[in-house]
Amino acid sequence: RIREMVDRKEDIPDDDEETSSIEKPLTVIQNEQDDKRKLIVVLEKAHLETAKIKGKLELLSSDDHKHYISKKLNRDYSNYRPDITHQCLLALMDSPLNKAGKLEVYIHTERNMLIHINPSTKLPRTYRRFCKLMAQLLVKLKIRAANSSEVLLKVVKNPITNHLPHNTLKIGTSVKARLVKMKEFAPKIDRNGPICVVIGGVAKGDPCLEVDYLDDTVCISRYPLSAACCCSKFVNEFEDMW
Repeated sequence: RIREMVDRKEDIPDDDEETSSIEKPLTVIQNEQDDKRKLIVVLEKAHLETAKIKGKLELLSSDDHKHYISKKLNRDYSNYRPDITHQCLLALMDSPLNKAGKLEVYIHTERNMLIHINPSTKLPRTYRRFCKLMAQLLVKLKIRAANSSEVLLKVVKNPITNHLPHNTLKIGTSVKARLVKMKEFAPKIDRNGPICVVIGGVAKGDPCLEVDYLDDTVCISRYPLSAACCCSKFVNEFEDMW
């Protein structure tokens, strides 16, 4: 179990915590080598785009480049929210699920670039440094570790389905889908195999409705949630089970 594999026990709920009754029993893995369970998170339609502004390469954002986006690019500046991607990645990469080797993360940008995040990557904690890193990635197409040749972030070829195992269960999230309770839904889809969850990395809109490779689409709350909150809810449920 993951709670036995990580040190940050304060992040894991107590065993005495009350759980909902479910119809399907949890998947039991007798041998750790036979454990094929993994959560793959895809941040869909993330607005990560660079531009040369006053001779300097920058990652476009609604806060810093409102005039450039609306006047020169003739686009809605409010969509350019790389801070959403930053918040999601911090929530995902800091999780015990990732540290236990049970998480994989991809970003599919609005400009149709697909980015893979190495699970061992330690992302910048500050937003400014994150923007510089992403701008560098979108130009160089890969980022290596400072003291080794290990690739931490890289742009890979589309489509995302080429990078998913053939038996992956693919779940999308949408406010227009059927409402489910995570405590009941997560155990029902639990299996000895990978599960891919697609979450819109956007400030507004419903990008998962445009994804054509999903097996199912669900709504996990009756209230609108931030992308980072959705990421945390999925990660926390599978941490408890695995």
